[in-house]
Amino acid sequence: MKTNKNIIIIFILCSMLFVSCENTLEKYPLNYPSTETFLRTEVEIQMAIVGIHTPFYLYNDQIPFIIYYDTGSDISADRDVKPEQIYQNPTAWQLRDIWVNMYKSISRCNFILENIDRASENVSADKIERYKAEAKVLRAYCYLTLTSMFGDIPLIDHTLTLDEAYVSRDPVDSVVDFILSECDQAALYLQQTNDPNTMAITKGFAWAVKARAALYNERWTDVIDACEKIIELEGVEYILEPNYGDVTMLKGKTSKEVIWAIQYNQDDRSQGMPSRMKSRLAGGFSNKMPVQALVDSYECIDGLSIDKSPLYDPQYPWKNRDPRLHHTVALPGSTYFGYQFETDIDSVQCWDYNKTPAVRIANLDATHAYASFSGYCWRKYCDPLELRSDGASSINAIAFRYADVLLMYAEAKIESNQLDDSVYEAINKIRRRVSMPEIAKDKNQQELRSVIRKERKYELAGEGLRLFDIRRWKIADRLMNGMCYGRFPTGYPTAAPSIDEYGNPDYTNFAEKNKFGTKLGVRYFDPNRDYLSPIPTSERQSNPNLTQNPGY
Repeated sequence: MKTNKNIIIIFILCSMLFVSCENTLEKYPLNYPSTETFLRTEVEIQMAIVGIHTPFYLYNDQIPFIIYYDTGSDISADRDVKPEQIYQNPTAWQLRDIWVNMYKSISRCNFILENIDRASENVSADKIERYKAEAKVLRAYCYLTLTSMFGDIPLIDHTLTLDEAYVSRDPVDSVVDFILSECDQAALYLQQTNDPNTMAITKGFAWAVKARAALYNERWTDVIDACEKIIELEGVEYILEPNYGDVTMLKGKTSKEVIWAIQYNQDDRSQGMPSRMKSRLAGGFSNKMPVQALVDSYECIDGLSIDKSPLYDPQYPWKNRDPRLHHTVALPGSTYFGYQFETDIDSVQCWDYNKTPAVRIANLDATHAYASFSGYCWRKYCDPLELRSDGASSINAIAFRYADVLLMYAEAKIESNQLDDSVYEAINKIRRRVSMPEIAKDKNQQELRSVIRKERKYELAGEGLRLFDIRRWKIADRLMNGMCYGRFPTGYPTAAPSIDEYGNPDYTNFAEKNKFGTKLGVRYFDPNRDYLSPIPTSERQSNPNLTQNPGY
């Protein structure tokens, strides 16, 4: 009898426990949002929008990924890895992380768009439409990033069920159609005010995403349309910063030249570009560096290339050059972070101007085994006002700025053979800022194509766009095959190399090319394969429906 009683008690207790567990499972968590209720308030919507941004804080060796792209191009080098080891390698973690992070943001955008109407009782219809528009533009930006790198990709516009998980790749044209449509729709509901240091999603950002996606896919009419909308706001929401050198420095964080940038600050989230780029004396590693092919590209102040200008003196190669060269690259003989920057191997001592009076010190930038292998360092994104010993930086990583919009507009007009005054004005505004001579209004289409391609190189070097420019212009196979050079270890050449119509040096027949040395190594680019990066191996292993790009 006692045993039966105990069994009944245990049964009752178990039943109570089951009911209790069942009721508990039906309750929503109290200390964090539930997917069943999330997005019912404006605060939750704002939290979700911030969550979309989080994957954009992706680094390659502490450098924001959108800036690191330049190390895969002809104008830059990474001491630790060659371009083909990343952008032409299906097992490269850098490519995998771009793929994963962009789709992570896309998934978050899709969740917001599917569930934001839960807040209709608490948030005005106008605000809901604005938040939807922000999610659409950020999703479009992710798809722009993916198509630029990989070409055909899966277009996912809703939260996938388990049965839908094995997606296939959609044609790039279909994805671009989607990007352009989303940007047009979103711009109707976004704010016009440009808040460059807030990551605010504005009409200008939507139009800039549309313009770049259209530019990369030769949709010239769409480029012109999007850029014209931004240009109409010049002087109100967008400007050319008077001092070109300020744009990628701390001062540039609040500049209305910036349309949208990934935001950093040392008290919350910082990036590490300066530590990777600065000279040894300035406390950097010098392992991300500009190369000789970039330095030799810049014109002289008469607007002629160095192989044609009477102003060019190879023994004083930095004199009389486009000022953007000096703002972009730390050149031998200049002052950099308060030190005399000299990379000639015979300069075993240099001046430290941080002391008064200046003193002579050991020149690590000439004698250290891991000083800049090219003999140059970047000035962009390296601000002497940031003096933290760990190299952490608050400078924002610029995704879009107004000068790029002017250049996209001019290129689209040139490629569609609309050679009117607005083309010259867009280019000359940028050249006037740095006191370079204006482009005369007597050029044919090919001559203007030469002008715009050079101008993009001079203006945007070091900002992460060069890789995609040389790919879409189909010139990467010529520029990314063969030896990558730094400066002469000591002294200077006696003549200039030949410069092609797009501002690219050709060292093939350069009599003194053996004096450059071979420190930066031989590069390889297959024109039948490498104009697209490979789909990451890890993604294809988890999804057998993902095909690979040709040649990989």
